[in-house]
Order: sequence, then C-alpha cells, then structure tokens
Amino acid sequence: MGRSPGQPGTGSPRVLLTTEGTYPFVVGGVSTWCAQLIEHLPDLGWNIFPIAPGTTMIRSVFDVPVRARLLPGVRVWNDLTPHRVDGWDLRRRPLEMLDLPADLAASLLGWDSDPDAAIEVLVAFRRRPESLAVFRDPGAWRRFRSRLVDLVTAQPGEPGETPMLDRWTTLDLYRTLGWVAACAAEPTPPVDVHLVTAAGWAAIPAVVDRALTGTPIVLAEHGVYVREAYLAACRSGARPGPRWVATRVARGLARIGYHAADVVAPVTSSHLPWEQGLGVPTQRIRPVPNGIGIADHEPAPPPRSGRVVTVGRIDPLKDIHTLIEVAAEVVRRVPEARFVHHGPVSPGSESYAASCYHAHARLGLGDRFRFLGPTRAPLTAVCDGDIVLSTSISEGLPISLLEAMSQARPVVATAVGGVADSMEGCGFITPPGDVDRLADGVTALIRDPGLADLLGLRGRRRVAERYSQATFIERYRTLLTEVASREAA
Repeated sequence: MGRSPGQPGTGSPRVLLTTEGTYPFVVGGVSTWCAQLIEHLPDLGWNIFPIAPGTTMIRSVFDVPVRARLLPGVRVWNDLTPHRVDGWDLRRRPLEMLDLPADLAASLLGWDSDPDAAIEVLVAFRRRPESLAVFRDPGAWRRFRSRLVDLVTAQPGEPGETPMLDRWTTLDLYRTLGWVAACAAEPTPPVDVHLVTAAGWAAIPAVVDRALTGTPIVLAEHGVYVREAYLAACRSGARPGPRWVATRVARGLARIGYHAADVVAPVTSSHLPWEQGLGVPTQRIRPVPNGIGIADHEPAPPPRSGRVVTVGRIDPLKDIHTLIEVAAEVVRRVPEARFVHHGPVSPGSESYAASCYHAHARLGLGDRFRFLGPTRAPLTAVCDGDIVLSTSISEGLPISLLEAMSQARPVVATAVGGVADSMEGCGFITPPGDVDRLADGVTALIRDPGLADLLGLRGRRRVAERYSQATFIERYRTLLTEVASREAA
C-alpha cells in the first residue's frame, strides 16, 4: 500500500519546505534547488508551504511530484486578511489584543530588540488567528502610530539617522506587519524538521512552529537576505522613509529567523560574516554548497558563433542594465557577437524590466541582444552559446553558473557571494558594475577560442570535483535527518 503525500518512509523525517516567491511558481536558482532536493530525496516526507504575492502566483511552473504535498500556503502583499479565518468572524474586535500591532512593530523593527519578544507576538497570532482583526481596528492603529513615533525618535544604539515617516509610509508599514501576522497565523502540519529557503518571510511559520512544538529549523541561505534588501533599497530611488521600512522589516525578519534556526546552511562560506554579525553562533553555521548533475559523456562543442548567453531573472539584483551596456561595448569591439538572455521578469520588477527594454532600445542593440523569456531547459540554453555571462550585484552560489561550467562553457561573472571561490581559474571575475572589465573578459574569450576551451574544461572538472549533485544531496540528507533525530532524542 502506498503512503499518502507528505508522509515519509519508515525512519525518514517529514520535512516542511517553506518558500518565498519561488518554488513551485517561479523558475530560478532557488526553485531549481528545491526541485533537486524533492526529486532526489524521495524517501523524505515533503510538504511544501509557499509564501507568494497575492494572486500573481497561482499556477505551478514545476511539476510537483505526487508523493509531495503542496499546501495552500499564504498569499501576502495583497488584501490584509480575509473576512473569516478558520471559522472566526474577523469583523468582531478583540479589544484585549489591540496592542499586538504596536508590540510587533517594536519587537521586529527595534535595532537592538529581543527576537524572542517578536516571536512571542507572532505566536499570539497563531494561537488566536481571529486576532488578525486588530489590524482593522482604529484603536490598534492609534496605538501603533504612537509606538512607532517612540521607535523612530529613540534609537540610541542605531547607526545613522532614522527618517520621519509620513502617513502613507506608516500605513504601508502597518499593512506589511499585517501580512507578517497573517504568515504567523497560518497553521502548519506536524513535521519533524522545517527547511526554510531564506532568512525572511519564509522563516515566519517555522519560527512560530518551533516556539510552539519544538520542531527544529534548518535555514538555507542562498543570497544574504539582509544584504539584498539593502542593495534593493539603495537602487530603488525611493524616499528615505520607505527605504527605512523595507530594510528594517528585512533585518527584523532575518534576526528572528537566525535566532530560532538550529542550523543555518549557507550555500557559500562567504555569507558567514553577515550571519555572525546578526547573531548566529559559528557552531550553528554549516555551509552546504549547491551541486548539479554532470553527464558522463562529453558536452556538445561550442558553436563558435560569438553567442553570449545569460540566464537569470530580470531583477535589479541581476543588474541587467550593466549586462546591456556590456553587450553594447562588446558588439562595438566584435561586431559579430550576439547576446541572448533567458529569464522571467521577477514579480514586482515590471518597471525595472521596462527600464531595461528602454536601455536596450536607446543603445540600438536590436537583434544583437534578445530577451527570450523564461526557459525550462537551461542546459540547452547554455549549450547554444560559446560564453556564459553574469552581471549580478548579489548571489549565493548560482546554479546557472555551475550548469555553464558543467557544459565546459567559460564564464565571465562578477565577484559576488561564492562566485569567485567556485570559479577561480575557470573564468574571468570582475567587480560588480565594471562594464569595461566585463566586456574585456567576453571579448578575450570570443577572440581566443583556445583560451575559452581551456577555461571551460577547467570549469567542468571543478564541478565534478567540488559541486556534484550526489554530494549536495547526500549532505542535505545527512543534515535534515541529523537535525530531526537530534530533536527527537
């Protein structure tokens, strides 16, 4: 008799995999990482809990195995709450809970606040989900505003000056805290271990569950959540108030995720200074590099067409503007060069994508640089080119670059996250945003096929030796089983 979805085989742990705007609704490196674990650890009991924006992510782009259980998860960044939650009438006002929004703001946003205080507030929303109604109560709004004034005017240990927040920014923060509370209120199924894909929104259900049931948490760190929030805020063009809100919420969520996690598992050891700086003891950090499968047969030879491939989301963190400028400079030097980009527009990045298309038109690239949209066959996309290029300003250990190396394609990339360590001696590494040096690397590889072949073969050997899928999968099997067993013992 077969077991039901989400139930493991005998002795195997049940896992709740919590995602944030990625698997199974969006293609990308984190989603590929999730799919690898679910596919290659079939004996574990997989439950998938997606946190996704509004109604924009309602159809899976990944084929979730029937043995895994895809839960409804939480839809956030839309209406605050439904009228009813688990049978409770949210139009009733639980007067004894009017301080909860203010308490959540103080404990989550305070520079030196106690993470346990924030977790205690989040637990209150899980225990009584009807308390989400307080976010619609005028009394709770007034108490929140009063506490927020104290918060932004009395931060003795905080670096820099806290901006004053106008009414619209304050309202946006209030709505964001309501979504945080909604994530906390959503019940999770009983499991043996939580696997969280980011130290942000995805950590909320796991943190609450750990406080209530003691279920341990493994927090995987792809890109550094806080660092990426800072970079996004700096490049957003937003006013100081909204930037403060975005970065402070991200920092608060990361702090409680790090605080509650039993193990923080970054994809690269280059993340350690950030994790340690936000309070994670070194003994709780266990890097687990990404890995990919590599075929026994030799990869297809490069077409020698001067074709440069990029794979990734259209998102400010991928710095597509620099990518377009590099293409224009390379085409100026090598007129036969051609660029193709595979990847979707990140939800919420539509205006950024429009600015990229405008830059493409302004530089007159035409068919010499084509946006081809998302691909379900990244290896095929890589093999169609001679060179793979990455201009990101933040990364962990990009699977797209490992895939390029596995196919013996030389890489030109920015030195962010674990890129430099993984690619040393296998490609050209430059500082982020350096158009000239990126263009130099691409130009050199187009003009010198022998060098391109040498670096490509080195990359393929590096993947086989250090980043094999078998090693990656076995490390996660050991880690999840060990953490679940430790808690059971």
